[in-house]
Amino acid sequence: MITLVGPAAFYIGLLIALIAAFVTPSDWLFVALGVLGVIVGLLNITTRETSPFLLASIAFIVAAFGMQYLIVVAGVSVKAELTQLAANLTTLVGAAAMVVSLRAIYETAKGR
Repeated sequence: MITLVGPAAFYIGLLIALIAAFVTPSDWLFVALGVLGVIVGLLNITTRETSPFLLASIAFIVAAFGMQYLIVVAGVSVKAELTQLAANLTTLVGAAAMVVSLRAIYETAKGR
């Protein structure tokens, strides 16, 4: 049963991030996405998957922030919902990446 919690948290987080892109964001939205991200990081990502997950997370977060900056600098008109969706997903992925990176740091520091 516990093996279903991690994937369910990920899909629920994606669904919340998508739906919340079309409503006014609140602090509780980001708290919920952060908690779901922590659950995903703790239950979904194995030691073997740590490096690929962290690389993909870094790439996603950097690309999201880069696109946000590019949109502002270029003066391109983008729907607010798309920007909010990127912020929501960044919160979910960022929380998971933080947990996974802390676990990787701990595993590396503890040695054998």
